[in-house]
Amino acid sequence: MTALALELCGIEKRFGATRVLRGVDLDVHAGERHALIGPNGAGKSTLFSLIAGERRASAGRIALRGADVTRLTSAALARRGLARSFQSTSVFAKLSVRDNLRCAMLASLGGGAGLTARWFGSSRAAKQIDARATGLLDALDLSHVANHAAAALSYAQQRALDLGLALAGGAHTLLLDEPTAGMNRAEAARAIDLIRTMTAGKTVLLIEHDMDAVFGLADRVSVLAQGRVIATGTPAAIRANAAVREAYFGTPTGAAGASDE
Repeated sequence: MTALALELCGIEKRFGATRVLRGVDLDVHAGERHALIGPNGAGKSTLFSLIAGERRASAGRIALRGADVTRLTSAALARRGLARSFQSTSVFAKLSVRDNLRCAMLASLGGGAGLTARWFGSSRAAKQIDARATGLLDALDLSHVANHAAAALSYAQQRALDLGLALAGGAHTLLLDEPTAGMNRAEAARAIDLIRTMTAGKTVLLIEHDMDAVFGLADRVSVLAQGRVIATGTPAAIRANAAVREAYFGTPTGAAGASDE
């Protein structure tokens, strides 16, 4: 039996009288790349915020590597090895690219300003962090802009840095929220190649609106519609699923594809 990195059981979320999520069950296997797709308003971003500890579920259970983390904060989840990137870039605009990565590495250690001061006060620790940052810069193809302010990067470079921030803390499970949003076709293809390379051996759950990216990257795909998972399977099985086509287009004869929320 394959170990589960993430397990969601009966997840519900209400905002007042409005039920956004209606008993979501979802399993993400350790080491797999799992895409979450669905029409606008399906509840994808809300579900991500619950998994990441930014909001609390109204009902249900979330497990990370078998441990119940339903009530944990995002900071506590980060220390347990879960990291999230967002639809819009979340870099520290005024810091250099290298310092963005260094800060992310320090944040993953917890302990606040006191721990940060101790690490920066240790030449050995500082050298370790600098070495890790340099390795990430090389892998992200950002070495040539390492000392530039993050605000000066191109949009695609900022998205690459976003991925680097998620990876900087050594997370084993990554939530990627529309990693190719706002990119042209060539940029999106490069971003998917980067994700494939940088996340080897890690668990990835991603929301993505680009179906070429989804079907080219994901091992399995789950479809969320009206607050429920209506299908999970291989990309080929999801392409052929009439219920999925109906969820997107209102007809079982449509072709799969969608914009995401």
